Formats: sequence, structure tokens, C-alpha cells
Amino acid sequence: MRFHLITLVLAGVILSAQQANFRFDDLNREAARNIAFHSSYWLSNHPQLDPNDNHRLVINGGFSFYFRKIHGTRWVLPDLDIAVRITRNLSLTAKLYGFQVDKDAPQVIGSGFQYYFGNEDNKAWVTSFQRVDLKGIAHFRLTSITMNVQKWFSGSFLNYSIGAGANIFRERSYYHSTEIPGRIEGESKYFDLDAIIPFKGFRLGAGIKIHPESQLFRTYIMKDFF
Repeated sequence: MRFHLITLVLAGVILSAQQANFRFDDLNREAARNIAFHSSYWLSNHPQLDPNDNHRLVINGGFSFYFRKIHGTRWVLPDLDIAVRITRNLSLTAKLYGFQVDKDAPQVIGSGFQYYFGNEDNKAWVTSFQRVDLKGIAHFRLTSITMNVQKWFSGSFLNYSIGAGANIFRERSYYHSTEIPGRIEGESKYFDLDAIIPFKGFRLGAGIKIHPESQLFRTYIMKDFF
């Protein structure tokens, strides 16, 4: 019960601490594309699940942040994922949360799966797919589709993974301007690195996603159930 209460409190803290500007006011086409790109790049995050773990339910919460400012604002955004292990080789994942930032109330809704493969006793490879929709923003809505492959390594103190992925986004603008098109589409390819350590019934993690245009850092905490 204590762990469950701590998990709920952490989720509340995560969803109440964020900073970003999703508005298109006074922006040109390239600047609007930049906001759509960074929004989708953040949404491409997925829970870092141990392929050899047998827990049925995992809740993952944390923050993502860009060191470089985006149009004068340093973005800090929440991450919240739920994963359900269906078989030894397959988990289903979901995102369903909302938060308040400046004048907008973004809603994140998505689902996906992770498939584990390798040796029967040591599954080291993970392939992931997910689709996430970003709604509740005044100036646009966005769909983000991500495919990712990772290799996991186990150590005496921590587990870590190295991977690569591709993200595709489709944005529809509600902001009426001759400078900004009604639709913006794009894609990106990236490398990622994550490390996770156990800590008093939880797992603490940190990671980075590397792309020529931007680097996304994230920290998170995971709790296993059942």
C-alpha cells in the first residue's frame, strides 16, 4: 500500500511540473515545423521495459527536457506510461494523461507494443511500435508514430540499453496565417541510450535521444506490480 501511495504521489508531481510553449503566434513556417518536430520527438518516448522481467504491470513516470531553448522557452515535459505484459515475449503499452502548460491543456493519448526476442533464457533485443496523439492545444493537433529497436545489457549494478529509432509526425494546424500551412509533416531518425538501477522497490532511469537537430534528455522512475 505504501508503494502504491508513493507511486500516485509521484504521478501527481510529474503531471504538475512542466514548461513549454505550443503556440504559433508570430511564427513562420520553419518555426512552426520546429515546434511540431520537438513535440513529436518528445512523444516518441516509450517505457524502458526489461525484456527478461516477468511482472504483469509496470507504471513509468518522469520528465523529458531539452537543454537548448525552443523559441525562447526551455521545454520540460511530463512522461507517463503504463505497460501490461501479455506473454513472455509481448507487452502492450499506453499513454493517457493531460496537463496544464501556459494557456493550453495538452492531452496525450496513445498505445503500442513491445516485442522481446533472443535466447530463451536471455532476451536481449526489444522492438517497439507506438502511435500517440497530442490534442487539447489551441493552435494544432499532432499524431506521432515511432518504431524503435534496442539491445539490452545486464550489469552487476545497472542495466543499460542502446538503440535506434524512427519517428514520423503529421500535424494539422488550427492557426490561421499565410505563413503557416494547414498541415506539417516530417520524420526523424535517432539513437538512444538508457541506464536503469534498482532502488528500494523502484527502478530509477535516465536516458538521452540523439538527433542532429536536438538532444532530448529524460529521467524517470518505474514501479512493477504483480
